[in-house]
Amino acid sequence: MAKMVTCKTCSKEVATSAKVCPGCGAKLKAGFFKKAILGVVGFIIVIAIIANMGKDKPTTEASTKAGTETKKDAAPVQQELSKEGVSSDVKIVVDGFESKAEVGDNQFSKAKAQGAFKIVKVTLTNNQKDAITIDGNSFKLIDDQKREFSYSTEAQIALESSIKDKKDSFFLKKLNPGLSATGYVVFDVPADAKGFVLEASGGFTGKKIKLKVE
Repeated sequence: MAKMVTCKTCSKEVATSAKVCPGCGAKLKAGFFKKAILGVVGFIIVIAIIANMGKDKPTTEASTKAGTETKKDAAPVQQELSKEGVSSDVKIVVDGFESKAEVGDNQFSKAKAQGAFKIVKVTLTNNQKDAITIDGNSFKLIDDQKREFSYSTEAQIALESSIKDKKDSFFLKKLNPGLSATGYVVFDVPADAKGFVLEASGGFTGKKIKLKVE
């Protein structure tokens, strides 16, 4: 069936192939039909573009969301530890680290490690306004398996009561503002333990910080 259009002169339907309107005899311009066809084609193209834009939007949103989630999942950069730090206005510095199988040269007070003794030399400077109390409980040694080791009371006593190799500890020691104190903390750890980090605090109520020991 031939496609029909409306004559502008008499409003009758005329075949698109006709050059003259059979009703009123008016000449039909070919451009009129071309414009009508082009208009229909253009309308179809616009609809197709709008439909494609709607389909692309979820994909773009999904890509953006995936990119954001990837950034969130990225592992944070771990900052390298230092041998000195500040805990509640108390400066703490690791001055030395050594291993021994036993400590003490006093015949009445010697200590032999169940695993290995790790001896940490530490200096604290009190920059607070009041005196602080330092004790062996202010320190813990942590290995690469996240195991936490408390200080050895027996080894601390043996080290402090030594005759030739006497070393001070931090047993309930008072430290006034503006002063520094150096002491040794002994830990008994498994012989194969490694990758140690010292957890320390400036007094009983000081903030815990982690320091490099090796």
